[in-house]
Amino acid sequence: MLRFVLPLLLLATTPVDEPKSVGFATLAGFDYTEGMTLPKDVTELDEKMVSIRGFMQREVPGGDPVNAFMLVNDGCGCNGTPKLNEIVFCTLPDGVTMDIKTGVVTVTGKLYVGEVKEEGVVTMIYQMDADTVN
Repeated sequence: MLRFVLPLLLLATTPVDEPKSVGFATLAGFDYTEGMTLPKDVTELDEKMVSIRGFMQREVPGGDPVNAFMLVNDGCGCNGTPKLNEIVFCTLPDGVTMDIKTGVVTVTGKLYVGEVKEEGVVTMIYQMDADTVN
C-alpha cells in the first residue's frame, strides 16, 4: 500500500505548470537574422508557461485600454528601436483589456517561439498568451 501512496504524495507536492522565469538575456542573447535556426535554449521554451520582465508598449498609438501589447526588453530602457528578439507580442484573454502600465512589469503566460511572417516578412519571433501582468 505504501508504494502506491508515495507516488501520489510526490505528485501532490510537485507544482504543475509552475511558470519558468525567463529573461531577455536568453530571448535576446543572440544576433538574430531572418531564417536562422534559433538557439536551443530559446526553442525549448516553445509552448511553455513562463514569466518575463519588461516594459509594456502599445502596438498602435492611443490612450484606450488594450487587449494586446508588446513586452520589450527591460535592458534597453525603452530607448531606440528594439530588435525583433527583444520583443514579445502579448495577447490578453478574450474580453480582457487593461491600461498600459509604466515601469517594468512581469507578464506570465504561455510562450510561443518561431518566426511569424506576414507577406513574406518576419514580423515576430515571440508571442505570448498572457494570463497575468504585474
